[in-house]
Order: sequence, then structure tokens, then C-alpha cells
Amino acid sequence: MPKIIRHPLSLSIPDVQLNLTQLVYGNGAPVVYIQAGIHANEYPAMACAAALRDRLAAFESEGRIAGTVRLVPVANPIGLGQFVQAHHQGRYDADTGVNFNRGYPSVYASLKSRVESELGGDVDRNETVIRGALTAIASELSAETLSQQHKHQLFAWALDADYLIDLHCDEQALMHLYASKRAYPQLRPLAHALGVRVAMLADDSGGASFDEAGPGLWSRLAADFPDLPIPVGCRGCTVECRGELDVSDAYANADAEGIVRYLGQIGVLRGTAEIDPFDVIEVDLEAVDLVPTSSAGLIEWSVALGDTVKAGDIVAQVTPLDPVERAPVPIVARNSGLVMTTITRRYVRAGQSVCKIAGSEPLTWRSGYLLGD
Repeated sequence: MPKIIRHPLSLSIPDVQLNLTQLVYGNGAPVVYIQAGIHANEYPAMACAAALRDRLAAFESEGRIAGTVRLVPVANPIGLGQFVQAHHQGRYDADTGVNFNRGYPSVYASLKSRVESELGGDVDRNETVIRGALTAIASELSAETLSQQHKHQLFAWALDADYLIDLHCDEQALMHLYASKRAYPQLRPLAHALGVRVAMLADDSGGASFDEAGPGLWSRLAADFPDLPIPVGCRGCTVECRGELDVSDAYANADAEGIVRYLGQIGVLRGTAEIDPFDVIEVDLEAVDLVPTSSAGLIEWSVALGDTVKAGDIVAQVTPLDPVERAPVPIVARNSGLVMTTITRRYVRAGQSVCKIAGSEPLTWRSGYLLGD
């Protein structure tokens, strides 16, 4: 049986208690932190985590866990309870309006001040120094609001991990992955194992999302101390398990099996199957366009997921709901590449991003904050 860690989240409602639950399998190295459903309406992620939990239990009973897996199968009990007139609102905190996957603790200044006098030419010692500082920082985090408690605890659980896999999904999407350029070479086998179509790479995509807030600390140290050997540290990534309607045992089991194979490759599990090669498109995140619409109205698609388009192609058209003027307004691709996501709703707002197109060349208008809303 895994070690079960329950962390209570304080609420102001009498006799109501929410808990974050972490399942810990094994106690060796390396350490892998996996969570699902930080956006609580991204159901395929939690389905994958449930299937993975069953597999890890079997591996543990057979004595085949060499490292440690920390699994948080349901990372957002707050968002699971947010319904407005029967519609689930799991992406944003209803209290603060903040995206559940933005604004994780900013601790770099504290980390740098703790380690800068201790770092030297020995990469292994540098890793030990940095991990010790991170452990201390995690123990000192304090929170006043429910939202802070939630984010700080997940952050603390993952801060000292060697690998971090954050399971999500999009609206309608091909399997895809976000990772830092620095860590991706060690995450590439995971992309192959999961059948990822597009791997999007950026060392800082903005917004302090969960998969970057901790792992990105190592990259920042490397940038600030270019003459010292700073290890990759935590190899963090976000995996988007297709679209929100892609909930099935077949998908969940396939994705869990892919993660198991990767855990075997990195030495966490024993006796796993080999990873077969897969044709993954690897691009800078700046080369992925979030295609907007200039008009509100009803959208009709001219392309489908997986289609290849050229700049200037019409990907959809929007028919305004104006009582008088109803001339369709085309939505045109601004880059050439693969249509990797589309929205599900058929009514759009002006300025809304409606699809992502993964191209090969960085786009001049894509810089700074690179994520969607």
C-alpha cells in the first residue's frame, strides 16, 4: 500500500473539510512528482492518474519500485466543487478569479541568497546545496488564504523532485506537451511513450505556472551563474491529455502505460516495457500561434485537428448574431503548421483565441507571456 498523506485545507464553512491527498510509492531515488486536475474540469488527466494509481499499486506489491513516485490524483478539490447553474467552473478560483495554474510562489530571491556563497565547481555538491535550500524554503512557506494554502502545498510537495509531470487537457486537442528547453532532452522519451504530437519548448512562458515555478528555479540559477555547473535539477513538464471529452478507459490506460514505461526508463520502476519511437514535432513555444477571432458570433470550422495549414488559409468563419449585418467573417491562419487544438463552444467572443497552430519558426508577436488564459 502507498503511504497516504492528507493535507487539510482550511475553510470558513463549519463542518466542511477539504484535503489534498498525496500517494507515495517507494522511497528511493529518483523522485517523480505527478499530479492531475489542477484545472478541475480537465477530466482525462484525472482518469489517467487513476489508471496510473492502479499500476503503481501493482508494481509496489511486486517489489518493483526502485525510486519514489509522489502521486496527487486529484490536485484541486476546491475547483471540483465549483458549479454555476450546473456548469462546472474548474479553471479559475471562484473567490479570487485567478487561474488555478498561475501565480505559484516566487522564491528565487530567497534561493539565490541561500546558495550563492556555497556554489562551486562540483556539480554534485551544487545539486546537494540547491536541494537543501529548496527543502528549507518549502518548510517555511506560509499562507493566509485558501488559494494560497492550496498552491503552496502542491508547490512544497514537488519542489525537491527530480521529475515533475503535471497532467492536463485542452478543449479539443492532439496529445501535446510543454517543457523547458533545458530539461526536454531528458523528457523526450516521455513524449515518445505518450505519443505526443507536439512538444512546445520555452524556459519561461510567463505566469508562474506549476510546471515552471519550481523547475524554473534551476534554469535561473544556471543563467545567473554561467561559469558554474548547475544541474538541470527538476525536469518539469505539462502533459495535455488530448481534449476534455476524451475520457475513456482506453485513453486512460494508454496514457498511464506510457508514463509507466517512462518511469522504467529513468530508473523509478523495474521491469517495464521499452519505449517505441514516435514522430514528435518539437517547436519553440514562440512558434505556436494562438489564433484569435476579430468578431463575435457563431463559429464554423473549415479545418480539423491534425490538419496542416498555410499562412493565409481560412481555418474557420464567424457569423455575427447582429440582427441586420450577418456577413461571415473569416478567421485566417497567421502561420503555417499543424492545427493542434480547437475550442469546443460554437459561440465566440471578439478577440478570443480559437485554436493553436504549431509552426516551425518563432513568430514576431509571440513573446513575453506565451500562455493562453
